[in-house]
Amino acid sequence: MELNATIFLQAAIFFVLLGWLTPTLFEPFLKLFEERERRIVGAALEAKRLSGSADERAALIEAKTRDAQAEARKVLAELRGKAAEHEAEILAAARAKAGDRLEEARSELFEATDEARRALKEQAKALSGDIAHKVLGRAA
Repeated sequence: MELNATIFLQAAIFFVLLGWLTPTLFEPFLKLFEERERRIVGAALEAKRLSGSADERAALIEAKTRDAQAEARKVLAELRGKAAEHEAEILAAARAKAGDRLEEARSELFEATDEARRALKEQAKALSGDIAHKVLGRAA
């Protein structure tokens, strides 16, 4: 291998091209790659932050939903209790009214029975008098 003056010329051309291509080509490409990397990392961090925020919101919504469901169950139980009380009051009033009507009916029945007995006694006396008159031929 022989060293001659062309090696210096090639080295000079290389360094001149390196000096010219560095600011015009290499540095813009490096800046472009760095910007791309920065955006990718930034987007990944933003995605993680938003994911964490979404998880927090989902947990908050779940907690509020559980609280609302518990409150709804509590209100529903109260309403059922009030409905049961109201039902018991209505049934008690109906039973009392039915008892009053039953007593009235019994009273009317006893009165009708007594009246029927009196009427039957009177009819029995009259009938016995008629029978005695027909059998004996005279008034009893």
